[in-house]
Amino acid sequence: MKHTHRKYVKTGFFLAGLSVVFGAFGSHILKSRIDETALNTFEIGIRYQMFHALALIILGLNHRKFSETKLNIALRLMIAGVIIFSGSLYFLATRAIWTSESYAFVGAITPIGGLSFISAWLILFFGGFSNTEKYAAEKEELEENSEKKRHRSKKSQAQLND
Repeated sequence: MKHTHRKYVKTGFFLAGLSVVFGAFGSHILKSRIDETALNTFEIGIRYQMFHALALIILGLNHRKFSETKLNIALRLMIAGVIIFSGSLYFLATRAIWTSESYAFVGAITPIGGLSFISAWLILFFGGFSNTEKYAAEKEELEENSEKKRHRSKKSQAQLND
């Protein structure tokens, strides 16, 4: 695995763990301090963060199947989406606790995070698999190596039987 993709996988692990922490925080601490609508908003942020953390992990681990350039762009957009979309929802849901209602304008940036998510998925949909030839060549090489191993194993077995 390339170092770059390892960073994305680790970022996915971090964001997934953080979403669990935020979920516990929301259900144990925030539940009694914010109204149900705000708690629902907070939970939406957690859900989108977890989905995209898992996507970072899965895509990072399977990076050979994708166009490297497009995958890197998509993964960066997903991270930006988590920060902007989920972050703004966390801010909006908890603002009554720590600040006045005057920061409602933060809700205007939430769609930018959503557009980051959408853009990432569309990049993968329309061009993510452009490295299929490279992937097919690697698969063929693996199969060829397996065939050589089987041949050596049969040869060794035949020598043992003699």
